[in-house]
Amino acid sequence: QMGAAPTTSDVEGLQNDPTTNVARPNPAYGKHMQDAEMFTNAAYMALNIWDRFDVFCTLGATTGYLRGNSASFNLVGLFGTKTQYSKFNTANLVPNTALDRAVVELYTDTTFAWSVGARAALWECGCATLGASFQYAQSKPKVEELNVLCNASEFTINKPKGYVGVEFPLDITAGTEAATGTKDASIDYHEWQASLALSYRLNMFTPYIGVKWSRVSFDADTIRIAQPKLAEAILDVTTLNPTIAGKGAVVSSGSDNELADTMQIVSLQLNK
Repeated sequence: QMGAAPTTSDVEGLQNDPTTNVARPNPAYGKHMQDAEMFTNAAYMALNIWDRFDVFCTLGATTGYLRGNSASFNLVGLFGTKTQYSKFNTANLVPNTALDRAVVELYTDTTFAWSVGARAALWECGCATLGASFQYAQSKPKVEELNVLCNASEFTINKPKGYVGVEFPLDITAGTEAATGTKDASIDYHEWQASLALSYRLNMFTPYIGVKWSRVSFDADTIRIAQPKLAEAILDVTTLNPTIAGKGAVVSSGSDNELADTMQIVSLQLNK
């Protein structure tokens, strides 16, 4: 839920600034990550039973990288507000625009990772062997760097923090150093693997054919991260978002619609 979308009747600015949430289609629904990579270096330990079964575990470290369309991250902001800057902090406005023509990428730190599994030789006949294996892996790296590549609002955050379970409007201090009630952005990574393979030993070579099933989940508690901004304006700006005047004109400071042509209260969400 977010504010109502601007319409063709909103010319110089919004006729009514959004202060309440309305039901709108979720822009992240049905979207997929363009790139999701996890890199793990680990030590392997195994217990062999009767030369047919292995119970094993791995201990090591993992790091990750995610990249996708901004719609996958629910990148939203407020566009067209007529509220003057002097009244903006007390207006309790909510975002009304989904920024779905941009790219968001994030890098995680390197953190502890572990896995457990088992494999077995189910059937043997001469040099032929049918084997199966199962493995479960888990890690919870923190987000080290978050990059939002968007013309209307481009920013980078090192070690981002955000809000969990908080609906719009976010506190007006969101994105500033004075923000409270935030937690570190982290990704709970889980992976399940199962495989079945048939091999045949030929002297020094063992060719095989098999199938593998894998399921991976990323859970970030749907944390919402706000764009960094200044608590108080310097040179009439709190962010470096560009002015999008279009065919209109930039309104002078101290007038209605002075913020209408810049993106305000931008934030994004790390979904499952």
